[in-house]
Amino acid sequence: MKKILTIGKYTLKENISNKVFNGILYFGVLSIFFTTLLDKVALYEGGRVIRDSGLFFTEFLIMLITVYISSTYVIKAVTEKSIYLVLTKAVSKSKYIIGINLGIIYSVFCNVFVMGGILGIILYTKGEFDWWYIRALFFIGLKLSILSSLGIFFSIISDSTVTSTIFTLFTYILGHGVMEIKAISEKLTGSLFQWILDLLYIILPKFNLLNYRDHLITTDTNYLLIFGYVFIYITCVITATNIVFQKKRL
Repeated sequence: MKKILTIGKYTLKENISNKVFNGILYFGVLSIFFTTLLDKVALYEGGRVIRDSGLFFTEFLIMLITVYISSTYVIKAVTEKSIYLVLTKAVSKSKYIIGINLGIIYSVFCNVFVMGGILGIILYTKGEFDWWYIRALFFIGLKLSILSSLGIFFSIISDSTVTSTIFTLFTYILGHGVMEIKAISEKLTGSLFQWILDLLYIILPKFNLLNYRDHLITTDTNYLLIFGYVFIYITCVITATNIVFQKKRL
C-alpha cells in the first residue's frame, strides 16, 4: 500500500509541474473571474447565473485537464522510459496502475478544490454559496475520477496519444447520453444495432447519475448508490487495465 501511495503522490507532483496542466488551470481561474461579469448582464438572479456558468467552466476545463493527463501519462512514461525506473524498483505493474490512477484522482480533486474554492468565494459574496454547491463540486470530482480511469485504460491499449485522447473524449460525451442510447435501442428490437447499443449502454459510465444539475435542488439523493457505483466502476476499469497491462510488452 505504501508503494501505491508513493506512486500516487509522485504522479500528482508530476502533473502539477506539467505546463499544459498549469496552463489550462490558469485559464480556468480566469474563466471563473470572467463569470462575474455575467452579473452585470443578467437582469435577474445574477448570482445564480454566475453559479451555473462557473460550474460549467469548472467541469469543462477540469475535464480537458483530466483527458490530457490520463490519456497521455502512460504513453509519455514509456516514451521517456521513466516507467522502467519505477517497475525495476520491486513495484508490480498492478501497483503502478493503481498508483497512477490514485495520483490522477488526486489531481482531479485538487483542481476541483482550487477552481471550486475561488468560485465559492465569489458566490459567497453574492449570497449563493450553499450545501448544493459543495455537493455539485463533489459530483464533478467523482465523474471526472471515472473519466481518468478510462483515460488510463485507453492509454494502455493504444500506443498513440491522439487515439487515446479521442477515445476518452468520446467516452465523456457518450457517457452523458446513455439514456438516449437506451431509448434508441428499444426501438431497434431484434437488430444488430440493438445489440451494439445495449452493449454500449452496459459498458459506458452512467454520467447521468452524477449530473450535478439534477441534484442542486433535490433532497432525496441516494449517496450510497452513487458512491457504490463510482467505486465499482473505477475498480472494474482498473482491473481491466491491469489485465491488459500485464500482457503488454513494454
